Amino acid sequence: MKALSLVIALFLAVALAACGSVAESVQPAPTSTPLPQAAATALPTVEAEVSTSAAQGDPAMGQQLFTTFQPKVGTTCTACHRVDSDDRLVGPGLLHVAERAATRMTGVSAADYLHTSIVDPSAYVVDGYPDIMPKNWSAAFDESQLNDLVAYLMSLSANATIASASTSGEY
Repeated sequence: MKALSLVIALFLAVALAACGSVAESVQPAPTSTPLPQAAATALPTVEAEVSTSAAQGDPAMGQQLFTTFQPKVGTTCTACHRVDSDDRLVGPGLLHVAERAATRMTGVSAADYLHTSIVDPSAYVVDGYPDIMPKNWSAAFDESQLNDLVAYLMSLSANATIASASTSGEY
């Protein structure tokens, strides 16, 4: 029993260390800060490319990437994020994340917001959360894999609806 407790404590310590520490440069950024005018005019082209690509992503492959250990980052997304609820683990719970992402930044689509949140986690730090997400996810995933991840995150609400309907006998 003592060995099991030690293993669990060690696992939790490694998982939390992989996500960073609260003492590391905590820089909460407001989510409603407008972009500088120059960036706002250049952004639509990038947004259109990301949205189109994310729409072509494979949610099933994204789920596999989300749950697989990524050696270049030293962790997995599931070490810090839940997908079965909105409850906080280390980072925000991701059930219904597409709906929240769609309302975070005016003029930024949910898919674009999620893509940016993966490749540049400091760009949009939600109030109440420290800026501790690893900054090297873009080194772990190529653009196609990032699109798969975004497609998976965008599907979480739809999957939750289908799952609840199937357990209640409705479709």
